Amino acid sequence: MPYEVRLITEQDVEEVLLLWGMNAGEHVPLLSYDRWGPGVAVPARPEVSEVEAFTRDPLEGTRDLLRAALTDELSFCLVADSGHELEGFLTGEIQTQSVNDFRVGSVREFYVRQESRRRGIGSALVEGAIAEFRRRRARMFRAEVNPTWKDGMAFWRARSAWLQDAVVFNHYE
Repeated sequence: MPYEVRLITEQDVEEVLLLWGMNAGEHVPLLSYDRWGPGVAVPARPEVSEVEAFTRDPLEGTRDLLRAALTDELSFCLVADSGHELEGFLTGEIQTQSVNDFRVGSVREFYVRQESRRRGIGSALVEGAIAEFRRRRARMFRAEVNPTWKDGMAFWRARSAWLQDAVVFNHYE
């Protein structure tokens, strides 16, 4: 199946939102707290007994993030387009390192449809992201993966130029 890796367009936003939801459904326990209406799932870990009330609908926030990627110099979204549907997407974000005077490109969200995996689409999205990071003057690239996601860990370990050199700790409130 041929596909093209390209930057997101306004016409892609809603389809990427669907893929984003599929990604969350595969990797994040979803609990409904009725914050956004009955049955609206909120990503949360099982040990979280209560979710802080936010005034922003997560779907709208994600939609705005994708729309910002259309024009923002420090973020982007790539899609793998087969011509009749999007097979996957990758979002990237760039941070400046003032101490070292260089930019770091981070893969933030990355998803390929289950039925489209192991066809080179994920690798093509990563190669596209590297090219986009370089175009935006980033010289170091990183991706964070939950260590319990075996397929994700295997994917990144198979990338010869990508080294596992850090452990990330997060504090959630």
